[in-house]
Amino acid sequence: MDVVFRLDPALPRRRAIESAIRTAITGGVLAPGARLPSSRELAAELGIARNTVIAALDDLIAEGVLEARPRSGVFVSRGVDPVPRTGAAVVEPPPAFDLRPGQPEHGSFPASRWVAATRRAAARAGHAPTSGAGCRELRAQLAAYLSRARGVTATAESIVICAGFRTASTLLATALARHGARSVAIEDPSLFGICGPWWTAGFTVTDLPVDDAGAEVHRLTSGTDAVVLTPSHQFPLGGALSPRRRRLVSDWARATGAYIVEDDYDGEFRFDRRPVPALQRSAPEHVVYAGSTSKTLDPALRLGWLALPHELIGPVVESSETLCGGAPLLNQLALADLIASGEYERHIRRQRREYARRRTLLQHTLGALGLRTCGIPAGLHTLIAVDGLDTGAGALRDRLAERGVAVHELARYTRSHQHRAAIVAGFATPSRAQFRPALDALAGTLRTSGD
Repeated sequence: MDVVFRLDPALPRRRAIESAIRTAITGGVLAPGARLPSSRELAAELGIARNTVIAALDDLIAEGVLEARPRSGVFVSRGVDPVPRTGAAVVEPPPAFDLRPGQPEHGSFPASRWVAATRRAAARAGHAPTSGAGCRELRAQLAAYLSRARGVTATAESIVICAGFRTASTLLATALARHGARSVAIEDPSLFGICGPWWTAGFTVTDLPVDDAGAEVHRLTSGTDAVVLTPSHQFPLGGALSPRRRRLVSDWARATGAYIVEDDYDGEFRFDRRPVPALQRSAPEHVVYAGSTSKTLDPALRLGWLALPHELIGPVVESSETLCGGAPLLNQLALADLIASGEYERHIRRQRREYARRRTLLQHTLGALGLRTCGIPAGLHTLIAVDGLDTGAGALRDRLAERGVAVHELARYTRSHQHRAAIVAGFATPSRAQFRPALDALAGTLRTSGD
């Protein structure tokens, strides 16, 4: 399509490209299913480096706004709601009660401590050595933290800093593709848009079913080069990979030479026991461990990391230097400061107690309605089974939206396998003052839907 994209000069170029494409979609210029110009054409039209354009497109693909089709191009996702062109911009008001999964508690960010850490970081930023792998100071602090908190086997040299899990997936998929990998298995259901970076890198994606014991890893074959798992707390079903399946997938990786990508997105938040150690320590030369600050602090920081097997360090660093140049240095130094001072782990302990309290309150409220939550006591979301209600999950989501309560239905995260009718509700996002009203609004709608 011949579309004119107007970039906001006040934004960094990558964000400006994303914003321009979003505006074209919400304004009806690009309809669902429309094909975008190639990255080469966009780069030439906008006068911006192609790698910057590719990185912006990858972010939108990972979010599910766009979708990549091998050998066909990049298209507006058909899952994006079309907006009629009425001449006026359509602005979706924020929900009164946001119970969508994926965000930490509003207002919990340790702002004063972060500002102080940033000031200290600014004083030494000019002397901090950095590379495509990221700031060594942060990598050293993360290696020690991940070892004691998550049981990860890592050194500063084996860690690469990146701008969150989406960027990590892009770097990893690009690096593996350059070395001949072509096939990846990804849990179904899983994070919306997770397949995008792999499709963009030319991978064939195989859906890996999930049951109550986690991903059905016995289905993996020798023809699969990598598998993406959430073993500590499956998203969105909420279970954990069983000990037997942990051993099975580790043995499979060693036997075939394949890689396991462990997305430990909320591994710090286990409420009934100490957090389960990361799968990575069972096969460190075959498991890529991915983590971030998205659930512990704030996704807006765009800070994530990969703990890599030795032979992948060079290829992933090369991908980072080529595609994005790493994460902001000041944020890296500030996080290193928080970890070194112990404040990062104190903050996690405070939030673990708060989220445990919220989950218990949610369970009791739903139990009084005859409804049950699914999954282990962990994380920032839960699955609410609504099989017994007269209203289907999609209609229930819409009814909740009418009352100002935003949730997701499980179907949003499925690709090819059928799952129970359920609502995915995040219990972390509302502030402490808003959590009880949000819970009351949720319960009131569920109560009337069950009558």
